[in-house]
Amino acid sequence: MSAEVIAADRPSSAGDPGRDSVRSWRDALKLAPLVAVLVLLILWAAHDGGYDEDTWYWGALILLALVAMVVGGLFGPLRRLGTATKVALGAFALYVVWSYASIAWAAYRGDALSGSNKALLYLLIFALCAVSRWTPRRALWMVTAYTVAVGAVGALILIRMALGHDAAALFTEGRLISPTGYLNANAALFMTTALLGVALAVRRELPLVLRGVLLAIACEGVQLALLAESRGWLFTLPAVLLVALVVVRDRLRIAVAAIIPVIGALVPLHRLLHVYEVTAVAHPTASAFDHAAKTAGATSLVCCLVVLIAGTLVLVAEDRFKPREVRRSVVRAAGLIAAVLALAVAAAGAVAATHGHPIRFFNEQWHGFTHPSTTNAAQASHFASTGSEREDAWRVALDAFAARPIGGLGQDNFSDYYTVHGRTGIELAWVHSWELRLLAHTGIVGFLALIAFLAAAAVAALRRRAPRGSLRGALAGIALLPVIVWLIHGSVDWFWEMPALSAPALAFLAMAGALTEEGGATASTAPARPGRARTAVVAACGVVAFLAAVVVLSFSYLSVREVSIGSDLRGSNPTQALAHLQTAADLNPYDSEPGRLAGTIALQSGSYEEALGRFGQAVARQPGGWFSWFGAGLAASELGDRAVARHNFEVAKSLNSSQQVIKDALSRVDGPTPMTPQQGLDGLVLAH
Repeated sequence: MSAEVIAADRPSSAGDPGRDSVRSWRDALKLAPLVAVLVLLILWAAHDGGYDEDTWYWGALILLALVAMVVGGLFGPLRRLGTATKVALGAFALYVVWSYASIAWAAYRGDALSGSNKALLYLLIFALCAVSRWTPRRALWMVTAYTVAVGAVGALILIRMALGHDAAALFTEGRLISPTGYLNANAALFMTTALLGVALAVRRELPLVLRGVLLAIACEGVQLALLAESRGWLFTLPAVLLVALVVVRDRLRIAVAAIIPVIGALVPLHRLLHVYEVTAVAHPTASAFDHAAKTAGATSLVCCLVVLIAGTLVLVAEDRFKPREVRRSVVRAAGLIAAVLALAVAAAGAVAATHGHPIRFFNEQWHGFTHPSTTNAAQASHFASTGSEREDAWRVALDAFAARPIGGLGQDNFSDYYTVHGRTGIELAWVHSWELRLLAHTGIVGFLALIAFLAAAAVAALRRRAPRGSLRGALAGIALLPVIVWLIHGSVDWFWEMPALSAPALAFLAMAGALTEEGGATASTAPARPGRARTAVVAACGVVAFLAAVVVLSFSYLSVREVSIGSDLRGSNPTQALAHLQTAADLNPYDSEPGRLAGTIALQSGSYEEALGRFGQAVARQPGGWFSWFGAGLAASELGDRAVARHNFEVAKSLNSSQQVIKDALSRVDGPTPMTPQQGLDGLVLAH
């Protein structure tokens, strides 16, 4: 273990058992917030990416309490923040405030409130990690524990595949959907662990066996990313790898170490791609898919085991290698050979993934990107398919920004706007680009605020890098790997909405800034004490902000819980379900979901007056919600008020002309056989 790590954790009161025990207790207490952050990151990664409001709202409340306790000094004195980190926190806070302000002009205030609460969640996790004190040992433990935990989640997926335990539940249309519930998010999550695994494996401060495990996790991560078959991941992979090599230390060692897991991941490539290929045939059988998944899982586990053994042996040999005894020319030659091998492996992987036609593949993909998805002939992998809705989503996002350049549509208000202005007939909830998301949702003000945050946070992490060879500097570079994946791959996807990706990216970004600032020349200087008047004003503002956050998050979370309970009771006790949904509507006066769900339950139960009232509540809160207008039309039709039903159907059609069932209901509303509620609900095409 390095002298820096030992010095960072050496007690100053050796020989006094009483003082040592007190110090140990205090040190353990200081770790409590970081342990809580780690647990949240792991839970979100393992449970649907943390996407469900039921999952992330209570995490936001925990983080809010922890930030208040840390700022209050419960876990020890705060570290001195550098100027760059202060600017980053200020810019992020401005973005969150502007996000809440967008509720005032948002067409659907419920989504604007929920999106603002999620932005607050991310501010809290960044702030908590920014104000915490990070020693190199603490940071090494945090990043390693996170990587191993997500690696364990991935290992369970491969084990389930290999054992044939309901492997179909892990996939959708032959692509890996577990654990986040979103194919592209899985690719990004496991790509992040692959990068972290390789970068950590070369750290001699870690036990040798653990370093071998980290190489196996890297191999597993690449395999699982391939199973997700994300074209966005494939296209952005070169940029991710290039930027990752720029920011990390020990590039040569990392590049050499990466060859082992990459080769291990490419060996079962054909079997990994075959899982999708089986589902692409005209009439796939369940047994054929189970066999393909079982074969792929078993082969992948064997390859990971081989990488573990071979990687450990290579690390043992590398540890005995003395670079000071070798001339620089030899080191450079070794680096050149490693680079050539890495390029050769990457080229072989590209040729294999594109079935020997990489140039034709990229030409087809570019053509497909600018055209909507179409039904293609059976392909050996999703990488070879064409068509994308991203171009149309980006066009609509730019149109929204042009229409409202200052404040945007309002936080998270893209869905209804796209339903009206999109050309694909698909209901897209998200923009599929974090840059365009900012412009469309919060306008130029929100865009500049978050860009300023990212720039300042990057300056904090990169400006004062520790001396070469130090653990502090190496960990600062490693901590930037999640945010690199998040930003580059997230430029063509919707990762902001996934706490499993956004939270670790922001938490480790804050960690990187804290490591470099505390390792800088000015980190140990005594901070200037502000005047009492200024301290009182800052404290008062902090208390007000804290209380406001408690109220907003608590009421929103309680409303979400009531909606969840009502949804669970809809089949067994509709009356109780409606009561819980009314409570949810009272707790959150902006959310349309309680009224929409209650209207559906009442419609299915034959309570048409109740359904009309509940759908009316949802329409008042979300005028652009076509389903509520459609449901209200069905209820009015059953009540015999055909004029109201016709009006509601016409509004629903103007909001979503792609739903054929709305057109059918409108054509039948004045006829002898109006559409029944069950026919209307059965005829709906679910949103994507």
